[in-house]
Amino acid sequence: MDSRSHGLLERQPGGPALNGGRREAGRHSEAIPLWNTSCSYFPCRIAARLSESPKSNVSLPRGINMKFLKSTCVAAVLAAASVAPAGAAYPEQPIKVIVPYTAGGSSDVIARAISDELSAELGQSVIVENRAGAGSMIGTAYVANEKPDGYTLLLADVPFTIVPALYGDRIKYNAQTDFVPVSLLGLSPMYLFVNPSFPVKTVKDLVDAARAKPGTISIGSGGNGSLTHLMAALFMLNTDTKLVHIPYKGASASVNDLAGGQIETSFTTMPTATALYQGGKIRPIAVSAPQRQKETPDVPTFDEAGVPNMTVQSWWGLVAPSRTPAPVLEKLSAAMTKVMQSAKVQSRLNSVGVNLPPDTSAAALKSLLTADFARWQDVVKRANITFE
Repeated sequence: MDSRSHGLLERQPGGPALNGGRREAGRHSEAIPLWNTSCSYFPCRIAARLSESPKSNVSLPRGINMKFLKSTCVAAVLAAASVAPAGAAYPEQPIKVIVPYTAGGSSDVIARAISDELSAELGQSVIVENRAGAGSMIGTAYVANEKPDGYTLLLADVPFTIVPALYGDRIKYNAQTDFVPVSLLGLSPMYLFVNPSFPVKTVKDLVDAARAKPGTISIGSGGNGSLTHLMAALFMLNTDTKLVHIPYKGASASVNDLAGGQIETSFTTMPTATALYQGGKIRPIAVSAPQRQKETPDVPTFDEAGVPNMTVQSWWGLVAPSRTPAPVLEKLSAAMTKVMQSAKVQSRLNSVGVNLPPDTSAAALKSLLTADFARWQDVVKRANITFE
C-alpha cells in the first residue's frame, strides 16, 4: 500500500420602545428598535407600521430611512426563504457514490448493486464513479473535500480504518472526523487456511507447532498493510507466536502459493479461496465470524478454537462528508434500510461472498468503525508495523 507517488500521504444598538405611535407632550419622538432579532421579518413590520402612521408622529434613528427599511425587508424575506429546513427537497440533483478502486472488485459490485435501488427510493439518479489509487486514499480524500450536502458519498471498506493506523497524519484527510456513517452494507469473515499436507488439523495444533519452533512456519498475506497482513499480526499477538510473514501482490497469489505448498498458512476470504477449497487444495481451520458459517458448518470460530479477540470481518459501508445536514443523513439512512431489504441487492452481495449484516443502520456502522479504528491502531503499534 504505497502512497508516495500520489502525494498523499456586544451588545447591539437599540432605542426607546414604541409607544403606540403617539407623541407625548414634552418628550422626543420614539425611536424604533431596529436591532430586535426576535423575528426575521421585523424590518418589514416596522416599514408597515410607518406606512400606516403619520410621518410627523414617528421618527427613525439617524441614518435610517424608509428606503433602507424596505431594502432590509426584502433581504429578510429572501434570507428566510433560503433557510428552509435542510434536506426538505433533497435530493434535487444526481448523487455520486465514489468507489476508491477500479471497476470490477467487490466494492464496485456492491456500489452498483445498491445504486439502482437507492435511485428508485429517492427518485433521483445515483451514479457510481471509480476514483482508484494509493490503496483507496485518492477516492477517500476526494470525498472528504467535497461539499457536505449529501450529493457525494463514499463506498468505504476495511482500508478506511487500516490506512490511518499505518500512515497517521501523513494522509490528506482524517477518517474519524471527516466522515459520518450512513449505512452498513455487507460483511465477509476471514478464514485461516492451511495446506492439507501441513500436519495440523486445528488452531491449537498450529499454535503448538509455532511455539515449538518459532519463526519456522510461514503465513502469507495479500500484501503489506492489507487486512490479511494485519490479521496475521493479530493472530500472532493473541497466541504469543512468531510466524514468518510472506507478503504477496494480492490475496489470490498468496492462496495459490498456499495450495502449491510454498507457504503453510494464510488468511483470506472464502470468495478468494472457493475454487481451491472446493477442490481440496487448501483447508480452513477457523473463521473470524462471531458464529459458524452456513457454507462451512464444520469450521469453528476462533472463539471456539480457543483464540479470543479474533472476531474481525471485512466490511463495506456508505459514508458521507462530516457536517452533512442531519435531515439529509436521515433521509439517506431510511432509504438505505429499504434498499438493503431488496432481494435483488442481497443476491448481488451474495454473488461476491458478502453477507447482509443483521443491522444495516448508521449506528451499526458507527459502532463497527469505532471498534476497527481502535483495533488496528493497537495492532500496528504492538506489532511495530511501519510504512515509509
